[in-house]
Amino acid sequence: MNIPAIATRMRGLLLLVLCLAAPAFGQVRSTLSQSRIAAGETVTLHIEVDDARSVPELAPLAPDFMVLRMDSGRQMEIRGTGIHTQQRFAVEMRPRRSGQIEIPALKVGTQYTQPMRLQVTDVGTPTDLPSQAQAGQPVFLETHLSDASPYVQQAVLVTVRLHYAVNLFSGELQQPAPANASLVPFGDDSRSSRVIDGREYRVLARHYLLLPERSGELVLPAAWFRGEGERMGNAGGWFGAARVQVEASTPAQRLDIRPIPAAAAAAWLPAHALSMRQMNAIAQGQVGQSLRLKLEVRADGAIAAQLPDPEIAPDSRFQIFAEPPERNEFVSHGRAQSVVTREFVLLPLVAGDVSVQAKPVDWWDVNARQARKATLAPIQLNIAAGNFQQQAAPLIVEAGQVPDEVTDATVPARPRWLLWGLIGMAVLAALVWLTRRYPRQWWRAASEARSARRELQQALQAGDLPVIARLLPRVITPAAASLAELRARLVSLPQQQAIDALEQALWGGGNAEAARKQLRTAFAAGVNSPARRGKATQLLPPLYPEH
Repeated sequence: MNIPAIATRMRGLLLLVLCLAAPAFGQVRSTLSQSRIAAGETVTLHIEVDDARSVPELAPLAPDFMVLRMDSGRQMEIRGTGIHTQQRFAVEMRPRRSGQIEIPALKVGTQYTQPMRLQVTDVGTPTDLPSQAQAGQPVFLETHLSDASPYVQQAVLVTVRLHYAVNLFSGELQQPAPANASLVPFGDDSRSSRVIDGREYRVLARHYLLLPERSGELVLPAAWFRGEGERMGNAGGWFGAARVQVEASTPAQRLDIRPIPAAAAAAWLPAHALSMRQMNAIAQGQVGQSLRLKLEVRADGAIAAQLPDPEIAPDSRFQIFAEPPERNEFVSHGRAQSVVTREFVLLPLVAGDVSVQAKPVDWWDVNARQARKATLAPIQLNIAAGNFQQQAAPLIVEAGQVPDEVTDATVPARPRWLLWGLIGMAVLAALVWLTRRYPRQWWRAASEARSARRELQQALQAGDLPVIARLLPRVITPAAASLAELRARLVSLPQQQAIDALEQALWGGGNAEAARKQLRTAFAAGVNSPARRGKATQLLPPLYPEH
């Protein structure tokens, strides 16, 4: 037996497996800080690219925009496949004209951003400007709500804009939280400028995410700012009369919260739009050789924690290995935007024309006020025959054994020991694949559970019930799909009762403060050892969809 030759082929096969498992690099993403602005205002184009050596080419912007500045930053994180570097750019620009402006695709390295549109309105209409009395002040605030009549648990983006015509030395901007709702900061602050009645104001926009907990009237308290600054253009210097104390506030906002409709699906997911798409193109494959498929769920007006993970319907013609999902959130069109992506490894078991079907996502259209279902057309694949073609189940072969259907007649020109060697290498490759995939997923799951337990203790101290409801199912390994499943797996009666109180406070009109105290007491020492995994009858629809 030629041992060196077999070893060389084994190394080549293992290298092929590792190459198939390697991630794709060089993806570029771009968003606008706002999709609609007034003439004279500025907008920020955010660009993210995985290739840290790439810089966007801004020359195509010159006909329609004046580029004021470009800031950049780099972010590094450790993933299962190694160190991942991401380069971020923020391009602040002012439109040269009003109307609808097409932002062209910009070249970043060897790739391009997607084209976008910006609506620039004319200046001068009274409804587009603050009142004359307010515009004459050196500092004033504006509050904008993405929806004034949202549903229970619908994500509402609250944007507070601080306008100031002074050089600020210090200051504090606050938006107090309302009762019967959670209010948390969302995204990053954005800066721009605006000309009102011939006076230029700098604008700081801060975003908050509001999640109503019950129907009825909700009062958002007034936002306020207090600070110290120096009037622009004042020759008095940095001391003495040049310093001014400034303050501003907005009126309280009233929202009419609508209840969950009876026609909504059990997995309540309100949004302005929701879609699914396939991110990479695959059409050909071979039995026994893995294929990578990446799916995306994108929502307008919902947060990433509300979105279900993309799923593929089980199919006996494939073995399916799912990677942990990646979640991203940002602000666009004046609303919260969220994206969940997930990669799958498909191992074909039979040859022929086959299709892969993604599971649909039920959601509620808040504009049309009706239930909808986001679907993805079946993905058609042509699978060629391979050495390990099977009709029903994957073949399990032990080293040194030859299946009955493989005889000398099928490979008359090759010695039997070579066939045994090929089968042995295939088994070894499968073992490498499994040992490389499953431990990493289990370690990731355990790491995510530890991180969720740390975040849970912070949320218990803060008393944020929606955050507690989101974190609790993730504190055990494997993670539970919902609060109901977590309750069924717990052995502690006080913890089960605390989850009941949490659900009642969120959706059944229970006492929120009593639920907070009960949760802090029950989960102060962590989660008790879970019982056998099972399903429980839900008292009310979950805050986040099951999947």
